[in-house]
Amino acid sequence: MAGSPRRSPVFEGTQPSPTLSFNHWVETQNAQPPSPDLFSDSAVDEEFWTSHQPNPAETDTLPVPQTPPIQYRPALTPLDLSNVWHSKRRQLFSPEPSQTDDNKLWTFVYRGTPPRFDRTTRANCLYVDHGDHFHFVFECCPQNKNRTIQRLIDSGNLDRRQTMSIMATVQPVINWNNFAAYLVRAAQTPIICVGKKLQHLRDDLYMVPRERRDCATLLRDERGARQKMANITRKRRLDLLRNLVETYDARSFNELNLALTYDERDDIYGEYGPQWKETAEHCIQNYTMKILLEQQTSRFEDHIRTNSHNRDCQHPRDTLDGEHWLDLLLHVNRINKQEFLTNITKIMNREIDRKNAFVIEGPTTTGKTLFVKLIAESYIYGTVQRSGDHSQFFLMNLLNKALALMEEPRITQLTVNDFKELLGGNAFDIHVKHQKDERLTRFPVLITTNNDLTYYVLGEDDKAIKERCFYYKFFVSMRPMLQSEEERSEERGED
Repeated sequence: MAGSPRRSPVFEGTQPSPTLSFNHWVETQNAQPPSPDLFSDSAVDEEFWTSHQPNPAETDTLPVPQTPPIQYRPALTPLDLSNVWHSKRRQLFSPEPSQTDDNKLWTFVYRGTPPRFDRTTRANCLYVDHGDHFHFVFECCPQNKNRTIQRLIDSGNLDRRQTMSIMATVQPVINWNNFAAYLVRAAQTPIICVGKKLQHLRDDLYMVPRERRDCATLLRDERGARQKMANITRKRRLDLLRNLVETYDARSFNELNLALTYDERDDIYGEYGPQWKETAEHCIQNYTMKILLEQQTSRFEDHIRTNSHNRDCQHPRDTLDGEHWLDLLLHVNRINKQEFLTNITKIMNREIDRKNAFVIEGPTTTGKTLFVKLIAESYIYGTVQRSGDHSQFFLMNLLNKALALMEEPRITQLTVNDFKELLGGNAFDIHVKHQKDERLTRFPVLITTNNDLTYYVLGEDDKAIKERCFYYKFFVSMRPMLQSEEERSEERGED
């Protein structure tokens, strides 16, 4: 019609919907022949089937999808891709990867008015009344924990003033069986289940007897049962090595290793493995500290009677020879026996203030070293290096000892102050190699020397050192007397 406005070929003057027009155009312009029904009679019409198929040899016959005319295209509106971009960004840079099956059981304590859930609520939880508080159990992923709690507070009409308290008590349920026993043991009302998601947990709670666990011993009994066998095995192994250490009276690992038999080494290695040395050193240290404490707290006269020196020599059946030798030793050196034994007893018992050393001076073969070693062998003792002025750690070996034994100590102007403190019985700090300084407490000091003890110090220091000692001198050699004593013993043996 001339002069009339251009009408739409489809909807008679109404501007067609872009979507409907586009679909209509696709159906009419790019239509393909329908697939033949293989079970119909027309399926055998080979001419119909082949006439509608494109021939690859002829390029012009290939169907090419055509672009719809402009009037049938959808309106070009700017696309908002912000949501798509943020979604991809969250997937790539999310601090916690999204997991669909990451739900866990959580619990919190609520102290407030009783919960009131509506029948139409979509919440899923269960709660138990424990008298002064309620235990809530719910399931969600860690990312939605706070949001789920807020929904439970809203749907259960919980006291909002308890929100901070609820958030402070939220924790995951690690062992549901133990926690279920705790809930049932202290429950005062039936378990309330809201929703159907946790009904299987409510059924578990009904199967738990109330007498199964006590709240105070919830995990202690289980841990005790689990560790009982481990403790028994550990104690049995420790007793084995401790008995060996006490049997061989080992004061160091080398002593124990030399004393063990071939079979004992194999048994220990099979029981402990390569770590047996660490356990052995612990047992030796513990055994040594036990003996050290006994020696430090017992008196000298009582300790001597216990025959503690039997590690190197056995106690003789007849002590008359020993008494005769001691009387002869003191007689030939013109020393009062009563005074000599009284003074050494005072030193060993630490009875005199600022006097803590017993010194014997004399040439070789006079019996001074034999005498002090007979006493020192009854104790855990330490020695001091002769060249003490060449090292600042020369007193380190006296730590954790009950007695100090010094042979030919070299007291110089560099070490005289340390020796004043040591011989005076004062506690002072000493240097320890590769460790911090440690406090050296009082213990008796026995000294033997061939020359004057204060040969290398000045006059004032000489006087101060000797005031801190009981000083005796041996002059007569004891070798002829020892030989005569041996001959007498042989004669008595022949008789």
